Amino acid sequence: MRRAFWTISLLLLTLGAAAQQKNPEIEALLEENIFRMGVNTSPYEYLPAAETPVPRGFKPVYISHYGRHGSRSDWGGDLYPFIADAYARAAEEGLLTEEGIRAGQMVQEVVRQHNGMDGRLTARGAREHRAIAGRMYHKYRKVLRHANVRAISSVVPRCIVSMAAFTGELLSQDPKMNVSWDTGEAYMIYCSSVDPDDVRDEAYEIIYAHAARHMPDTNAFMARIFRNPDEGRARIASAAEMIDGTMAIAAISGAFDMDDFLLRLFSADERYWYAQNISLNLYLRQCNSIPFGDRRMAVPECDAIMHDIVDKADEALAGGPYAADLRFGHDYQLLATCSRLGIRGIAERMDENECLDWPGFLYTPFAGNLQIIFYRNRAGQVLVKFYINERETGLIGLEGGPYYKWEDVKNYWNNTTN
Repeated sequence: MRRAFWTISLLLLTLGAAAQQKNPEIEALLEENIFRMGVNTSPYEYLPAAETPVPRGFKPVYISHYGRHGSRSDWGGDLYPFIADAYARAAEEGLLTEEGIRAGQMVQEVVRQHNGMDGRLTARGAREHRAIAGRMYHKYRKVLRHANVRAISSVVPRCIVSMAAFTGELLSQDPKMNVSWDTGEAYMIYCSSVDPDDVRDEAYEIIYAHAARHMPDTNAFMARIFRNPDEGRARIASAAEMIDGTMAIAAISGAFDMDDFLLRLFSADERYWYAQNISLNLYLRQCNSIPFGDRRMAVPECDAIMHDIVDKADEALAGGPYAADLRFGHDYQLLATCSRLGIRGIAERMDENECLDWPGFLYTPFAGNLQIIFYRNRAGQVLVKFYINERETGLIGLEGGPYYKWEDVKNYWNNTTN
């Protein structure tokens, strides 16, 4: 479905998009790192920030975690062979500019590394999880040292390999740690969920309507790629598909540790517009949007993972054997879970216009993760704190924070049960 969305929306790319109203903060963030334009195909960024000190007398005792798989390959389908062949034939005939030659070489390299394997975790994806795990271990060494850790994964290979990379790093830090691993269909309710069909269909009407406000204009791109743009157009089946395929490959190229050259074939306005479409798509369909949030939150997986978090935390706090519970799944479930729990930055009620400038690259990049840290004092009082992508955050529906009483959090979640 995402591939189909890209193809339809990117056929509407236009240089005329420069007239759109842009949010200066989002514009600056996208230009700071242009891989962010992919939103949920943006490689993971560790962006440390100042943290609120732990209240006096409290120490971390348990970690609850949900992690999206790391950087992966995309879905090539018929598009990759078409684009790779178009560049190769144009190069052989001497039609390409220097930029076009380099673009073709990078396209060929992405297709080579893709190797016909859609959705496969890349080397970068594994490194992302190892790095997150390493930071977790060093930050919470007293919780994790020689501890029992329970890890479950989606049945999808990229999630299983992410789990292996993450826990492998924990074990390299502490060989005496006892890690259990599991995967299977029974765990998919915690690791994966999608929007209902009616939500998807209605949301796409809004998404396509936004895309349709931009008229196609391929002139600038063709002039960068071909020495003679008119001759180039005559030699390829579709200029629009050439742009579509190059943009799709550019958006995933960071997952293969490539530089941002392909992305810079497109203007800042085009990159901004691309990010808007992806953000609109994700927030309308997977988060707590005003048009669809109530129906999305009613999907059984949303309450299931909430109860799983609560039950396993209460088990650990009551003296259970596990110091940490790790879950590895997908971006849709990460967004829906954070929306269901009330995580600030993801759970706000937004209309379709507000969704356009949601900075999803800060919340659901590859290897995006939610960490819930539990603290206890000698009197047995329990506080809980939330991190999204290792950045301190809070709950939109609960006063105070970022340290909350665990009982208050449970009451808040119970009172918002769908």
